[in-house]
Amino acid sequence: MRWILGYYVQKEEESNLFYNQHEYDAEYILIPGGRYKYQGKIEKEVSDIFFAKYPVTNKQYRHFIRYLQGEERELLEILPKDEFDKKMIEFASGIKFFGNYLGDRPGAWPVKLRSGNDTDQRLNSEDQPVVKISWFAARAYCYWLSLLEAAGENLSYDDAAGLFRLPSEIEWEWAASGGNREYPWTSEKGLPTNKLANFRENVGATTSVGHYPDGATPEGLMDMAGNIWEWMENWYDEKKNIRSLRGGSWLDHELGLRCSERNKLDPGDRNFAIGFRVVRAHP
Repeated sequence: MRWILGYYVQKEEESNLFYNQHEYDAEYILIPGGRYKYQGKIEKEVSDIFFAKYPVTNKQYRHFIRYLQGEERELLEILPKDEFDKKMIEFASGIKFFGNYLGDRPGAWPVKLRSGNDTDQRLNSEDQPVVKISWFAARAYCYWLSLLEAAGENLSYDDAAGLFRLPSEIEWEWAASGGNREYPWTSEKGLPTNKLANFRENVGATTSVGHYPDGATPEGLMDMAGNIWEWMENWYDEKKNIRSLRGGSWLDHELGLRCSERNKLDPGDRNFAIGFRVVRAHP
């Protein structure tokens, strides 16, 4: 085991895998870069990038909310709350709509950013993906991870701002499809089934992350089809008013689970079928 910038690699030969100590050792998998035809039409190039193996869970996200409430002493020693508040306001002010959504009263953030389903017994177990949070809330979580890593390693907050973020659609589609798969799993497994994904209300709620190992990508990413739609970093179109979503959810038909399928939502809206997954820039 060895430490690298706030996370640890399990073995020297496993530099394609790391665990983030600030997320209960959340596992990240290196997705090697390459070129492919995005949406089957436009050739795009993707750089190496680390993808979280699972969507962010209720347990992980509540860790963030408790920090905002001043209840995580160990994390507050690494990243003092007043420093985070100041940098969060600055960061949000540079993104369309974000500053207005967040506001300049940090004391209001725990309520504003908390999951709308935090007390819903169908959707709030620790290992289920966090849902009913806005794009802004998801992005705030990613920025928090970046500043924690910066503080722990004495890096510039500004230089570290983009270490953790949401994936772009181009990155997500590449990671899910490998450039040529219709669904995240290998083609011989065929169309979605109840053994491969949570969809079409076959369970009636979200399932714990990683519940469908047979539906993983060849690299090991879980839940890239079904369970929840995932917020993307990029805008849906040139109007820049709505954000993109990928992956399909527990409510969707088979076609909604395709790697090429797109969806969209206002960044301030929340929905019980929408959560997010984090990516980390490759060192």
